[in-house]
Amino acid sequence: MSARVPLDVDLEDKLLYGLTPMRLAYVAVTLVCGFALWSSHWAAAPVRGLAAGCVIGLGAAAAWGRWQGRPADGWMADITAFALSNYRIEVRLRWGSRHAQRRSDSKSLAAAHVEETLSASV
Repeated sequence: MSARVPLDVDLEDKLLYGLTPMRLAYVAVTLVCGFALWSSHWAAAPVRGLAAGCVIGLGAAAAWGRWQGRPADGWMADITAFALSNYRIEVRLRWGSRHAQRRSDSKSLAAAHVEETLSASV
């Protein structure tokens, strides 16, 4: 008995409008978020409409957007991985008095260094 291997085993399934399950979820979630923005009364109607349109537009770009043959969510994942591996974010919770104290200490250290340099060169 001979059997043939299907040729489309490695292709992603397309559910609706050519979207994979994950990209269809992008569309569904952004439509719900856009509708929530529109139906809540936190601002005037034109502002809510603009915000809802932006959210829905971002969802459509994430679902259907492609650049150089790669999907937009793949680009965003790669950009995020690159940024996290190459850049560091520091959060300073107490920025007030300690920052001012460090600044004055660094100024006095810099002044002492300048005095030492001047006295050594004379």
